[in-house]
Amino acid sequence: MPVILGIAFLVLALVPFVIPLLDPQPTDTTAEAIREGQMQDANAWVRLNGRIQPLQDSPIGEPGNYALFIDSANTLRAIVVRGAQPFEVEPETVISGHLSTAIVDADAVAEGLPIEATVFGTPPQIDAGRFIELDAAAKPARVTWWPIAILPLLIGLALLVGVRVGYPIFRPSSEVDVVSAPLGPGERVPAAYGGRIGGTRADLADPGGALLLVRRGPKGNILTAQPLADDGGVAPQPVTIGGGWTSGRVGHVFARNETVPALRIRSEQVDATFLFAKTSERDRIAALVAVDR
Repeated sequence: MPVILGIAFLVLALVPFVIPLLDPQPTDTTAEAIREGQMQDANAWVRLNGRIQPLQDSPIGEPGNYALFIDSANTLRAIVVRGAQPFEVEPETVISGHLSTAIVDADAVAEGLPIEATVFGTPPQIDAGRFIELDAAAKPARVTWWPIAILPLLIGLALLVGVRVGYPIFRPSSEVDVVSAPLGPGERVPAAYGGRIGGTRADLADPGGALLLVRRGPKGNILTAQPLADDGGVAPQPVTIGGGWTSGRVGHVFARNETVPALRIRSEQVDATFLFAKTSERDRIAALVAVDR
């Protein structure tokens, strides 16, 4: 199941990249490229950046709304466009539409241009053999919503890495219930463990049972861990946690189907990860150990 879920999340992460590919897009080009015949299809769907200069008269002898589109890449190159609605002057815009062939009176168009549509009085060179039949609305450039893919990608990778490395996985945490009082003398907390307690070992994937209890010592309270016998026999003797160097790390153990509060303890006689039924039980034990934050 983790493998199937991991693959499913990775496939889900590809969706924001695949869906935009299904949206057809016009060819981004320039008036210069069209004028030089770089568009092989005579009726190619194209998209250009530039500015609109409305025309009063039809440059191809057919009724309609016409304008001169001056390319932003080269303001000395332009092409006639035709639209369904009358044009207004637009200093910067994006258009899309299909190429059409026609005999364009380029000289008459150039002569009638206002000074602001020229480059210091020099009119742009106009394509005399083609014009663009504009779309009702300019086709926007394709957008990939890649941030949506981050969460399913991370989840999918975590699941597959977990399967590859092996569950369960211990993840450290800095969250500790400061209200939890340390375990007192005579109190005990049952736990499961994976690792080594004295001479007894258990696998975290198949944890053994343990009893953590506090007893009084000559210099204060002593935390001990006693492994429980799996077969119901005599349990090994309790092992002191401490007595020399001791370090701990609170966190959680992530299994395939659940997340369990955990405390990892390293000392001279104990090298184990303890699992608890409640976070408060873990934190009462952690209060007795030098926990790394």
